[in-house]
Amino acid sequence: MTKNKIKTVRVQKIREECKDIKSFRFNVMDLFKNYEAPLPGQFIMVWVPGVDEIPMSLSSADSEGNWMISVKKVGECTKALHNLSEGDYIGIRGPLGNAFKIPKNKSKNIFLIGGGIGTAPLGFLAQELHKKGHEFTFIEGVKQRSELFLNKNLEDQCGENSNLIFCTDDGSYGVKGFASTIFRNMIQKLTERENLRTVAYTCGPEIMMYETFKICEEFNIPLQASLERIMRCGCGLCGLCALEPLGLLVCKDGPVFPSKILRQIDDFAKYKMDFSGKKISLS
Repeated sequence: MTKNKIKTVRVQKIREECKDIKSFRFNVMDLFKNYEAPLPGQFIMVWVPGVDEIPMSLSSADSEGNWMISVKKVGECTKALHNLSEGDYIGIRGPLGNAFKIPKNKSKNIFLIGGGIGTAPLGFLAQELHKKGHEFTFIEGVKQRSELFLNKNLEDQCGENSNLIFCTDDGSYGVKGFASTIFRNMIQKLTERENLRTVAYTCGPEIMMYETFKICEEFNIPLQASLERIMRCGCGLCGLCALEPLGLLVCKDGPVFPSKILRQIDDFAKYKMDFSGKKISLS
């Protein structure tokens, strides 16, 4: 299977996670001559026949060819996905893009900061970190309890030694407050030496990621952020996911970008392009 050739797969399992979010599992083993599991942070283009094709982060993947996407119902194509039944078919292209880089050093102090549906690829990352023997702190933040979806699975998947924190804006579940604020409070309690061996990963609303980035910059903590942009092609042709002024493309050069790149992106947490190429505000 070439990465940019659409292949059809059958949806094997659909799981309702929470309000307006469902996870879809399918197996791709027969599509690859030499199969290698995707890495956390990579994405696929998902095609619903007669509707549209959209980018979706992988929320899980394994060595047996089982892939999963977690979809929030927000538009025409995601609504069509939510209307599917087990046994229905979709088209996919990928895996595409780069991935989160996992530390080799087991002594690293690792934080995962996610917001809303953006926590899906971080769930995949958490599974891989646990598999490789890393301990970490995972902060999942949403507006209200009904929007939490990873809390059902993370405790079983991430091991006893990882610290899982769930927070809501309205205090209806877990800690009341924003994920970035909780992250700051935790970082402030660390010693300077502990901060020197701390790394962070984030995905979610870009305003939240930008706040997380500013905290990391203040405490000199390297950050990897997964950015989301509108994509038509997923292979660098349409240019809708370009980041100014660098000209980097989220689909080819990302979606994961480190601190040294984030510092140079003028659009970060400010603008993205719509399908016509016009800039729209993120605030």
